[in-house]
Amino acid sequence: MTDFRILLVDDEPKLVKLLAESLEGPGRTIVSAFTGKDAWRLFLADGADLVITDLHMESEDAGLELLRKISKRSPETAMILVTAFAAIEAGVKALALGALEYLIKPIRVRALLETVQDLESKLKRGEIRGRVDESLEDIPHLYDDILVGTHPGMRRIYELLPRIAVGNSNVLITGESGTGKEVFARAIHNHGARAGKPLVSVNCAALVDSLLESELFGIEKGVATDVGARRGKFEQADGGTIFLDEIGDMTAGTQAKVLRVLQEREFERVGGTQPIKVDIRVIAATHRDLEVMVKSGDFRQDLLYRLNIIRLDLPPLRERLGDLDLYCRFFLRRLETRTGRHVNGLSEATLAELRRHDWPGNVRELENVLERAMVLSAGDRLQPADLPSLERGATAQGGDLFTLPVEGILLEDLEKDLLRQALERANGNKSAAARLLGLTRRTIGYRLEKYGLLDGEKEV
Repeated sequence: MTDFRILLVDDEPKLVKLLAESLEGPGRTIVSAFTGKDAWRLFLADGADLVITDLHMESEDAGLELLRKISKRSPETAMILVTAFAAIEAGVKALALGALEYLIKPIRVRALLETVQDLESKLKRGEIRGRVDESLEDIPHLYDDILVGTHPGMRRIYELLPRIAVGNSNVLITGESGTGKEVFARAIHNHGARAGKPLVSVNCAALVDSLLESELFGIEKGVATDVGARRGKFEQADGGTIFLDEIGDMTAGTQAKVLRVLQEREFERVGGTQPIKVDIRVIAATHRDLEVMVKSGDFRQDLLYRLNIIRLDLPPLRERLGDLDLYCRFFLRRLETRTGRHVNGLSEATLAELRRHDWPGNVRELENVLERAMVLSAGDRLQPADLPSLERGATAQGGDLFTLPVEGILLEDLEKDLLRQALERANGNKSAAARLLGLTRRTIGYRLEKYGLLDGEKEV
């Protein structure tokens, strides 16, 4: 078998030596260069299957210039750009030039090795087609799957991210379901001092109160028959970050216990008496208005104060429709690997159809719509006929989608009827029904199971 040839390019010889030693392995040839010009000469002489290059070398954009030359001469060559945090936009340009990844310095060797192994495997199986995607060169910002575009609110959040990431303060992320709250939480963790430590996520809406407590705090040995001690999410996140999604769904009892963790950085397992100390950063998210919940007595004001040190309010997609074309192009490119299909964008009529939709499921719904359209489309550009049926005038809270009597009916019965109507409107598709109701797929699954409504629903 022909060796897998990797060209490493960086003007720091010690770093090049370390990376070369880390990437060495059977069937691999590692070649090094310390300038973009030398790398280009080596590439012209013997080529490469994978090029990993720094951005700044003999000139500010030497790495980008090298990628530009290689992409034109050899589109099948895989490329990775290594860049500093402050040069994220260079990473965007690298993607536009055909780079498959960009990595942030300081480089984590394990992450690089995993990326290279994945690319090597895909290249050998023929799953990656190299090409230059000029359509992505005008993307204003791209950071851990966060697209900013022209919306001023999103630009402001993007500008704050570097300062938020390096700190240790608690963060509250608000926004409708599907706006990307978990994506932002992951970006904050990945680019902060705790990046090498665990990021543990908990969906507070998906579990009943008793289960949520044991999930968060763990269980002491002997609490239940044949049950040993079990570490909870707070213990698992020690040294790292815990992401509490949909914290507005947490009951008063659990809120009080979480408040203690935030104040004292300690807790006891369920059934235990021994305090357990933890060092964690808390990022919480909700689609609810916590200030309104405080006034109604449904959320603790002191807990809100503890969580709301830094706040990010994510605008819904319907307020960012000026950037819809940008988002579509990004998702179409990212979905190629998942769907195994390539399309050359959308027709103007398709984009106009997408702009008429209210997007109750926000960015998550847009990605799902585009994925389904890519799978079902027979042409090389998406047409209106390729789109699933889009409900106009619906909102994340239901809008005029449902009509129910409100007198003489229990809240539980209302919820069951809403779930049934959402499933019927979504033709049994649980994910689509969740989007109509502004719920996560996991949450609607729990509620459907709770009311015995799972029969006949379609899985996708």
